[in-house]
Amino acid sequence: MDFPRPEILKTGEVRIATYQCGDRAAPPLILLHGWPEMAYSWAPLMQPLARAGYRVIAMDIRGFGHSDAPYEVEAYRIDHLVGDVEAVMNMLDIREAVLVGHDWGGIIVWHAARMIEERVRGVISICTPHMKRPPADPIDIFRARHGDEHYFVKFTDNPTIETLFDRDPMAVFKLLFRKTPKGAKISSDMYALPKMLQAYLDAGTPDLPGAVMLEQDLQVYAGAYTHSGFRGGINLYRNTSANYRLTRDLPDEISQPSLMLSAADDLFLPPEMADPMEEMVVDLERHTVENCGHWAMWEQPETICKIMTEWLLRKMGLRFY
Repeated sequence: MDFPRPEILKTGEVRIATYQCGDRAAPPLILLHGWPEMAYSWAPLMQPLARAGYRVIAMDIRGFGHSDAPYEVEAYRIDHLVGDVEAVMNMLDIREAVLVGHDWGGIIVWHAARMIEERVRGVISICTPHMKRPPADPIDIFRARHGDEHYFVKFTDNPTIETLFDRDPMAVFKLLFRKTPKGAKISSDMYALPKMLQAYLDAGTPDLPGAVMLEQDLQVYAGAYTHSGFRGGINLYRNTSANYRLTRDLPDEISQPSLMLSAADDLFLPPEMADPMEEMVVDLERHTVENCGHWAMWEQPETICKIMTEWLLRKMGLRFY
């Protein structure tokens, strides 16, 4: 798939890889990916968004792709991740932008909306809802509800779990980048990702049904992770408790116009998880994308792009900065 070449920005403590298309004088959209992904996850949307009249900037979050990957766990706290977004905006001379996030990128954009509020013109999140601050450390909650095999818990407890993922990056993507099987239900077992991967490796990584992308796209991910490894991305999860403490004074309310796109078949982040947003986001529009699982940009790119561009035009106009 056609994708821009990286432009490396030295933002201070790390170098961040950005990928740009569209008129550089056009209103900016900054796209933030999730795990285990990278900026290439936005490949199906970048050119259509650029053709719709926007300057489209995808970032490799620190620890992913061509961006720097500090070794230390604390380098991946939410204040550093949001700081990287602001630093990229400063380097590109962007005063304010609409932030678009998926999966972990969604977590980052909802935090950015409050931590650098004056720089965020609007928020679009795909799959990841804005969540009210929980009553306890999320790791403790996951452990109590789903046990020690929950991947947030396992990533936190095991300081070298990334070696399991580094053994065969292609196997990771063959296992994970698939459509939700028909009839699948939410269960504690589905959160045991390291256990699932170990079993898949032990079985010889057989072909699996429901791939959401072509083999050549899987190869792009596998090649990138062979270079970067999985530690940086897993370090995001290892900061869950630190982030919980760090953000204790942030308000739950979001002031910017916000678009929430849920995927009907996403078991990890089902649409009903976004229901509490109605009380916290002043200007919220919600859509549920049918026949779509967690890897939404690959499963339903045309539908997602249409909803996004219509919302942007209606809420922001073609010039919003």
